[in-house]
Amino acid sequence: MFRLIRLPIMFGAAFVFGVLSERNAALDKCVEAGGSMKSGICRGVSE
Repeated sequence: MFRLIRLPIMFGAAFVFGVLSERNAALDKCVEAGGSMKSGICRGVSE
């Protein structure tokens, strides 16, 4: 029974970790390009 509960919890944790790591990677790329993140959108970078 515990395995049935543990599986969705593990998938949920992996999903949240993936989302957070992608957001952090996008923030790093934005800052390296000279911009700043506002509401999840990179602003101040002209290419």
